[in-house]
Amino acid sequence: MPGLTVPARFCGPPGTANGGWLAGTLAALVDAPTVSVRLRRPVPLERPLAVRTDGTAELYDGAELLARAEPSSLDLGVPALASLPSLPEAAAAVEALPLWEDHPFPGCWGCGPERPAGDGLRTRVGPLPGRPELWAGVWRPTAELPAASGVAAPASGVAAPETVWAALDCPSFMPLTGRTSGPNVLGTITARQDRPVPVDADSVLLAWVLGRDGRRSTTASALVGPDGEVAARAQAVWFALPPSA
Repeated sequence: MPGLTVPARFCGPPGTANGGWLAGTLAALVDAPTVSVRLRRPVPLERPLAVRTDGTAELYDGAELLARAEPSSLDLGVPALASLPSLPEAAAAVEALPLWEDHPFPGCWGCGPERPAGDGLRTRVGPLPGRPELWAGVWRPTAELPAASGVAAPASGVAAPETVWAALDCPSFMPLTGRTSGPNVLGTITARQDRPVPVDADSVLLAWVLGRDGRRSTTASALVGPDGEVAARAQAVWFALPPSA
């Protein structure tokens, strides 16, 4: 049974793995164009974990199942395709936001404002003027962003799939701002990447809410490459933590 140790660099909430990076890492072990990953337990950092593969990929800490990736399908349209925001419009949506001084996990590898460029993804989206249901931002992956093995982006000049999954993760929560209180954690993410995402080039991030039911929220995100085509898309389920958590 192969193993996986999540480096401390790839953290989400303190002491635990970033959900998008972890999901993308497990998805790469599943031979399917679309993969759904359910995160059942917080995944610890810097601890050897076991991976079991048999058409799916399961992550274990001893006998405890932490996460499971399996082939899936994703019928998810992108609402902005008819009128995609330009790069300046997407950038302006983020620039209009206040400073992120109340980030629940400021060291998060995906969106933490404390992570310097090249060390973290620093993804963020904001509501588009006149289209408040659709949030947008700009993401520019760099060659310093690592793949699952911890090395820099490949010489082919495209972002690693695990990095793309992470870029789809945190922004999908951001449209829930003001609709749910307190921290939320990722429960399930289902994603598909159809095109490579070039490094050192700007792509547009999109995110929107699909529905809410009590503490459970369903959201979506997409990454539009420099060619104007959707490179990757994802649907995520988030759970608001109870006040006592």
